[in-house]
Amino acid sequence: MRVAIVDDDNELLESLSDLISNELLAIGDSSKRISKFHSGEEFLESFKEGMYDLIILDIFMCGMLGIDVARKVRESDNDVRLVFCTTSNEFASESYEVNAHYYLHKPFTEKSVKLMLDRLGMDSYEFAKHITLSNGQAIILRNVIYTEYFGHNVTIHLKHGEDITARVLHSEVEALLCENDYFCCCTKGIVVNFHEVKSQNGNDFVMSNGDTLPISRRKSKDVIDAYTRFKFAQLRKEVGK
Repeated sequence: MRVAIVDDDNELLESLSDLISNELLAIGDSSKRISKFHSGEEFLESFKEGMYDLIILDIFMCGMLGIDVARKVRESDNDVRLVFCTTSNEFASESYEVNAHYYLHKPFTEKSVKLMLDRLGMDSYEFAKHITLSNGQAIILRNVIYTEYFGHNVTIHLKHGEDITARVLHSEVEALLCENDYFCCCTKGIVVNFHEVKSQNGNDFVMSNGDTLPISRRKSKDVIDAYTRFKFAQLRKEVGK
């Protein structure tokens, strides 16, 4: 997820950045990118449509107010989610004008940041995350069932659409996928998406498409431990809903 935070108070800026980073990691977004700006003017100098999924603006800043920055954003980007952080609801009426999604009250806490992300449904962005291979091909992560390497080609087995075969290094694909903790190299040349594991039978994974994949005996303990942690995390998430 791509997040921009704009606040002229450096201490609050760093605090909010850390809280959001921790919450995004908790929902499995290890590819997060948080950009920090100390003024609205600094932010707008680099802002372009589609750059961010979420923009958090302090309302009262030196120079441009957050509401004025939001108006500028909305001139070109109607999709990005806007959040105002403030100690009051003084600009509540103006927030409707720019289609703001949330008010985050100061001081920030772990609980309030988690509530904000829950209300915004930011975990839904997980389903839009993608990687780009060195050949320029973009792959939606949650569309991947598993990958396998054979004859100098990587085949990416997908849930939707035709499987993709690309002449790229498997080490490249493995590194990109395994930045996300629900991907794991279960044996040499094969990376599985734990979300697509239907069952684990001994040293095999049965995948959602019916394929059975071996778990390396050498890596068995680490792979099964990683899968068990994933299953527990998913269970905690379901219980918490």
